[in-house]
Amino acid sequence: MDIGGGDISRVPRSQRCTASYRELFERRAVTLPRPIVCDSLRRLGAPHDGGYVVPIEAIERASRLLSFGLGMDWSFERAATRLNPNLRVDVYDPYVQRRRFRNMRARSLATIPLRVLTLSPRRARSSWRKAALANDYFRFFSGAHRHHEQRIWYNGDNGSASIVDVIESASVDGSLSLFTKIDIEGSEYRILPAICSYADLFTGLVIEFHNLDICADLFMAQMGALQSTFDVVHLHGNNHGDLGWDGRTPLSLEISLLNKRLLKGDAILYEGPLPRPGLDAPNDRNRPDYVLDVTQWPFEPFTSRDDSTSATGLSSRSSRHAPLS
Repeated sequence: MDIGGGDISRVPRSQRCTASYRELFERRAVTLPRPIVCDSLRRLGAPHDGGYVVPIEAIERASRLLSFGLGMDWSFERAATRLNPNLRVDVYDPYVQRRRFRNMRARSLATIPLRVLTLSPRRARSSWRKAALANDYFRFFSGAHRHHEQRIWYNGDNGSASIVDVIESASVDGSLSLFTKIDIEGSEYRILPAICSYADLFTGLVIEFHNLDICADLFMAQMGALQSTFDVVHLHGNNHGDLGWDGRTPLSLEISLLNKRLLKGDAILYEGPLPRPGLDAPNDRNRPDYVLDVTQWPFEPFTSRDDSTSATGLSSRSSRHAPLS
């Protein structure tokens, strides 16, 4: 490695580390897929982190929402069920447990009177919000909607929920019956091969990909497999994460996909701004959102609409598949 024009020992260690990182990932640079135009996109869920931009026909067509990763925010799942009242929700997340919400509710309700008596209205309101959140959890995850305290995994080791078993048990309604949200902090790469194998069952997906620098090869291989069945309709960089070595590629990226059978009309490459005004918002509201230019690298090479085929084999005005009747 040529750093500093000669003797590497004279280069400060911090600069050597930075140069080593850049040299490694220049050779393994990630290429992002170009989204296509989709007029039915809607933001569901929280205005910042926890909300996602998805094609509404994918939610309306599905009978089951498989949600991998919950945290303390189920606003996306709630919004999806309001859009499609017949939708049944199954969430898999072992790190958020019912016991936590029971304890939170009990502690919060017990402290509200004390904080009122000690003239601490701000702390009393905080306790009230926590109690209300716990109550909302138990209201939502009852009846048809379930929270499974298991991690979603590629097999059933250590009490995990096997992704294949989950898909097969959920797909009782057959083709185009499932929609999936995936935000599992890097384990998406472990379960996506199974989802690709059962792709015909899914109306669409929204996936948060992580570590796009060190997982560049995995990301591009799995996106290539997904794009045989799905069209990319939206991308958004998560500004909770950093940027890669190039200073413009988010290391965490939210990607929304729609089953090609549900696309109405021709597939036209999207040329507008990302983030999309009126739909996107920064995950971290205290930091500016990441701006992505779909016409420049690291996106797939830009091809005008007048060209017959893009660099990825996607016709700018393609009729390669007919919409579902």
